[in-house]
Amino acid sequence: MITKVSIGTSFMGALNYNLQKLYSKDESQKAELLATNFASLKQQSIKNELRLLQSLNPRLKRNTFHTSLNFGKDEVISNDKMLTIAEEYMKKMGFDNNAYFIFRHHDTGHPHCHILVLRNRFDGTVVSDSRNYQRSDQIARELEIEYNLEQVKSSQESKVKSPDKDEIEMALRTGKASQRMVLQELVGAALKKSNNIPSFIGHLEKSGVYVLFNQASTGRVSGISYCYGGFVAKGQALGNQFKWGQVSKTLHYEQAKDLQSIDEANHRTRAAYPKGENDYSAGKSTVDRMSNRTAKLPESNLEESKNSSRSNPFESSNHSFETRSTNRETDFGNDREPENLPSSDQGSTNSFFHAPSAIASLGDLLAAASTTGNVNDDSKRKKKKEDKNIGIGR
Repeated sequence: MITKVSIGTSFMGALNYNLQKLYSKDESQKAELLATNFASLKQQSIKNELRLLQSLNPRLKRNTFHTSLNFGKDEVISNDKMLTIAEEYMKKMGFDNNAYFIFRHHDTGHPHCHILVLRNRFDGTVVSDSRNYQRSDQIARELEIEYNLEQVKSSQESKVKSPDKDEIEMALRTGKASQRMVLQELVGAALKKSNNIPSFIGHLEKSGVYVLFNQASTGRVSGISYCYGGFVAKGQALGNQFKWGQVSKTLHYEQAKDLQSIDEANHRTRAAYPKGENDYSAGKSTVDRMSNRTAKLPESNLEESKNSSRSNPFESSNHSFETRSTNRETDFGNDREPENLPSSDQGSTNSFFHAPSAIASLGDLLAAASTTGNVNDDSKRKKKKEDKNIGIGR
């Protein structure tokens, strides 16, 4: 099971992303609501509950936890089992007293669900986001064993980083790999064919991969990045076996012996990215510097580039790449109310709703809010404004 975690600022944006699928007329895109403890699916009712919870922690901006649990494509998971696993995941992550939604999606070739939780708890505290990704990964491994699911190596154990949710969905939809996955294949193949640093560099460049070593003035190398088709990734982004520490051990790196080969490789890589070369002394990371450059094509390819419909001059004709948005809130929608919402309040008829517990929790919350003065302050401000308006009328 692979988890994809996102922390954002717009609960309604993430919710509307799921509601659009819930009310979709396209059966292949239609989602199911497995559970929620909100009292209603009406937008205004949800906003009122959120506003009340958020008033207890007004300074908390990144209050939205949104994750997907992605099961193996051959896994047979009933709604009941998926819900049980999702609720256990929430509990282990610390979300045992929070407002939440759990949706099952059917828009990919593998079973998966989305969990949307407000980090504000009903008692006024906030669930920590410390080490979210590591904890989520560890919990996924525990749940695999507990529920006899297809087991995936943890990111720390795996030599190659597993594809994330977006990459899985892209591969299932298009049948083609992401840029990062292509780099993993090319660099992995070069490692298998090489027995030293110079041969490693040679095999990479033959396959169109530029390599840049993070080298100090003393000659000491502390990191490595790979560039293919204008896409740049540090070794750690591809997996443990591609990090410099592991590469240097596998290929028996010796600083004095390999210094010249590394210098020459760096020179060729920088020559392919001539614009903004002074940025290398500006303190930017290798990835930041290189991602803003335009790759220089050999003259023999200039005419082909002019006639090509591809915007990226390094893009290989053998692969189709997709650029993923780094703004998860953009991916998950916005605060606009979804189209085609039901006119009636479906929440009251949904068998998965826990309305009694939600109402009880809101009662406790109202009491807590009164104690803190938040609700009372709002009332006082409203009364002052009314008195002022009366005075103006006189």
